[in-house]
Amino acid sequence: MLPFHIDLVRHPIILIIMEFAAMRIKKLVFVLLMLVVFPFTALTKEDSKQEYKVYIAGPDVFLPNPAGKYDSKRATIARFNAEVLGDTDFKFVAITPIDTEIDDFKNDPATAMKIFIANINHMQNADFVIANMSRFRGPSMDVGTAFEMGYMYALNKPVFGYYDMTTTYCTADQIEKTAFDCSSADSNAQTSYTEKVSRFANGYFINPTNPEQARDKYTHLIEEFGLADNLMMVGAVRYQSGKESGYAMADSFLAALHEAADTFRKLHSKRNKS
Repeated sequence: MLPFHIDLVRHPIILIIMEFAAMRIKKLVFVLLMLVVFPFTALTKEDSKQEYKVYIAGPDVFLPNPAGKYDSKRATIARFNAEVLGDTDFKFVAITPIDTEIDDFKNDPATAMKIFIANINHMQNADFVIANMSRFRGPSMDVGTAFEMGYMYALNKPVFGYYDMTTTYCTADQIEKTAFDCSSADSNAQTSYTEKVSRFANGYFINPTNPEQARDKYTHLIEEFGLADNLMMVGAVRYQSGKESGYAMADSFLAALHEAADTFRKLHSKRNKS
């Protein structure tokens, strides 16, 4: 019986069946091994989307509960990704100024430069910026945010901005802590820069030689172009890559997200055609 058994095992058909079975077992073992070593390699549709990182600029870091402000914006982006960008092949991911933990934090110039470098790195890694252009400590926007808008513009990255005094200063947790009249027209993005300067400069007077030129009480000329802030800041939003973008200063963070989505939809449409 032994010789017959050996001959049967060596039969070509039996050898092919055994080899096939061995291959299947090896493949199964390989798959199981991959699942053990890389348990999270299976990608969902959401995971496979291209990420565009948005740097969230603004004076929020100086406001009460800045972490809460940024968490709220992250939540808005998450809803936006699901409800608005659900049918696209891309999504937005937030980068904020407080994402980097500063070692040995002190109120000194060395710490200030650490924060500066950290924010520069954030902007280098971001694909675009959405800036809170609400006035801050005066008639105009936060100066640090203005720099960040200019930096991103110089990198030829899309710049979006919004003016929303209500959510910036007039939320329930801080409305009584501020001196802002949250029911005033100042919450409107269309409030002119001239009107804001007038409030902070205790009024302005008209140049007797040119009634169209408004000046403050120090006789300094106030630019009067019907814009909500300095023309260079509004221009950074209105022009993308040196061309008219069709966008203006939005009236909310959500509205600015919609403008960004429109820009990146067009970008993806061009890539798919090429």
